[in-house]
Amino acid sequence: MTRFTFDHIGLCQLLSRFAHLAFCAGSILGSLHAFGQTSVTVVTQTAPTQTPSKNVLPMPVTPQSLTGLDVPPNMVIAKPAIPKAPVLSNIADAKDANVTGQAMDLITLYQEAAFSDPVMTSARFQYVASQEQYWQGLSLLLPQVNAAPGWTRYYQHAANNSSLQTYPGNGRVFGQKNYTVTLTQPLINVASLELYKVADLTTKIADLQFYQAQQDLIIRVSQAYFDVLTSQDNVVLYQEKMSLIKRQLDQAQAKFDAGLATIVDVNTAQANYDLANSQEIISQADLIVKRGVLEQLVGHPVPAVKPLAKNAQLEGVAKDPRTTLKNPVPSPAVADSVNPKLPAGQTLNDWIHQAENANFNVLAGKLNVEVAEATYRGALAANYPTLNFGATAGYNTNNGSTYSTQPSQTNIYNNTVGLTLNIPIYSGGYNTSVIRQDAALLDKAKSDYDNLRRTAAQNVRQAFTGFYGGLATVKAYEAAEKSGVSALESSQLGFEVGTLINLDVLVALDSLITTRAQLTQARYSTLLNAIKLKSTAGTLSDEDLMAINTLLR
Repeated sequence: MTRFTFDHIGLCQLLSRFAHLAFCAGSILGSLHAFGQTSVTVVTQTAPTQTPSKNVLPMPVTPQSLTGLDVPPNMVIAKPAIPKAPVLSNIADAKDANVTGQAMDLITLYQEAAFSDPVMTSARFQYVASQEQYWQGLSLLLPQVNAAPGWTRYYQHAANNSSLQTYPGNGRVFGQKNYTVTLTQPLINVASLELYKVADLTTKIADLQFYQAQQDLIIRVSQAYFDVLTSQDNVVLYQEKMSLIKRQLDQAQAKFDAGLATIVDVNTAQANYDLANSQEIISQADLIVKRGVLEQLVGHPVPAVKPLAKNAQLEGVAKDPRTTLKNPVPSPAVADSVNPKLPAGQTLNDWIHQAENANFNVLAGKLNVEVAEATYRGALAANYPTLNFGATAGYNTNNGSTYSTQPSQTNIYNNTVGLTLNIPIYSGGYNTSVIRQDAALLDKAKSDYDNLRRTAAQNVRQAFTGFYGGLATVKAYEAAEKSGVSALESSQLGFEVGTLINLDVLVALDSLITTRAQLTQARYSTLLNAIKLKSTAGTLSDEDLMAINTLLR
């Protein structure tokens, strides 16, 4: 077996020449960066801090100010305050004997979902993968080095004893060895420079998308949490309704047995009891489904969740959805309309302006326009000349040549340095077609960006009116609940003295239960709209979730 070896002295000389060429290429690369390259932004892995000042909107977030978030925002809770026994609802102090374990609050579930939710995990890996596009784009501007070693073994044999009579067996063996190292450094290549810019912008878009994914997770966890509370409240409400109707049924039956009422009252009460029973069964099934959504986010069964305090003052914590616990901003105690008169910086138009300039989807759309512009410029640059610096260092040795019977020994070093100019002339119309295509995609990106701005503005209107209108709605339902309780008590008293029939009591009871269900739903919707409002404006943080978490008991 023949061994493959190199000439060590020749290899040392080759490496020395190659080091000299690499030094020259580094100098040329430095000139290239000074000539046409934009500043290289290194994305750090630190969590941003946002401390909005009082009575003013936070500073609009720009792509240049964004930093990568490798993990969700840290949430530190000084005192968890978890109750010893699980509480199912804020309607009554009922406890479910079948539920084991301690009730979980909103912050705890969000922390668990941040590292177990498959959607968030996928977004995190997508973010990490997208960061590599920057280095891939940068590589187009850096030197390209290739090495090509070779070894060939020749076996010659003469026919009819004509040529190699002096060799035993009329044959001989000889070999060739060679290696070549090639360095190529782009000097003028506008298309590659634009591709680098596209890659750089793409990493910033990934940064925005990952930050938006974190805010979306807060909304999804909050939505699932309050859906569970809504279902729990409905279960308790219908159980309470069945208990009250059962009492009315017993009273109607007693009056009928005494001859003081007709069978109609008994049948009406029985029908309403059966209806309430079916409603309670439906609400139990809905609770299982809604709890399953929450369990899908956290990845494990959720025995019970802490309910919203019955006397929680929503405007006390969430009156200004942009504020945090550290810097509360005073605002009207009760919203008297869906678009109240608020201090400067807190009006609906201020929120819309904030969303149009700081919403993460909007910022990503703006960067997509810049990506489309860079791609279009790159398509135009495909028709521009390119200039590359090239250098090769090679070595070849052999101890014979083909079709020759004479032995020989040659050692050749071959080193070259040069510039290569490439001038595109005609590509069959391909470059022209790509230019037209990228021009259309640029217009599409601008239209998408405009749509994202309008969508963000509309989402702000919906969340803003939902929040302030929700505050007013909660106050109205609280007053309606008090009136409903008085109406039910009066109807029961009238039924007992004989001035009202049983149907009047059942109507008052059904109205009260409906009002209570609408009241709890309005409270949850108001809090969710506060979260959505801040998310649309690009200012939602963990402190907002902690502020809402203080309302849970």
